[in-house]
Amino acid sequence: MYCRGAAAVILTYDVTNWQSLAELEERFLSLTDTANLDCIYAVVGNKADLTDPKAQRPQETDVVSEDRTECEEDQTEPQVTSACPTPPASPASLSGLMLHQQVTHEDAVAFYGRILRYKGLDENNSLPAEKMCFETSAKTGYNVNTLFETLFDLVLPSILRKRNENQESPTVDLEECRGATGKRSRSACC
Repeated sequence: MYCRGAAAVILTYDVTNWQSLAELEERFLSLTDTANLDCIYAVVGNKADLTDPKAQRPQETDVVSEDRTECEEDQTEPQVTSACPTPPASPASLSGLMLHQQVTHEDAVAFYGRILRYKGLDENNSLPAEKMCFETSAKTGYNVNTLFETLFDLVLPSILRKRNENQESPTVDLEECRGATGKRSRSACC
């Protein structure tokens, strides 16, 4: 039920740990069995900031809306802090040392091909692996926006097409079970 009806699935591994990719394929690929038939799969290597110097720089976030009022800007309410403290920096990030990238982009592309074969999809009619394999950093935000913008651009047309086709809903409409008077008839469902 984890992926039931999913339009997109993001399969994430640690670029510094080969075992994370192996376990992703071994343990979690079968969870995609209940995803939509036209589901889009993205393979994402995280922790790129530990292996790629350009991923170490924090990414710029969206600009704050200029529609904010002066009242909002001058608020002095105390900020709510997270219940989960920020974990300490890893020794690698403190020292500026780069870790060895154990999972390459080519490994991710090969995994994407195995996903397509597992799902019984034709590689020639599917999205190209080069477009669906990403390396990101949750710490710095490197490539995170690119990942979600790509998925949004790919998923939205499918959602709109289904809405326009008035595809039957997998839910039961209780209003359809009532007679013209609005009362339940004995021969109807529910």
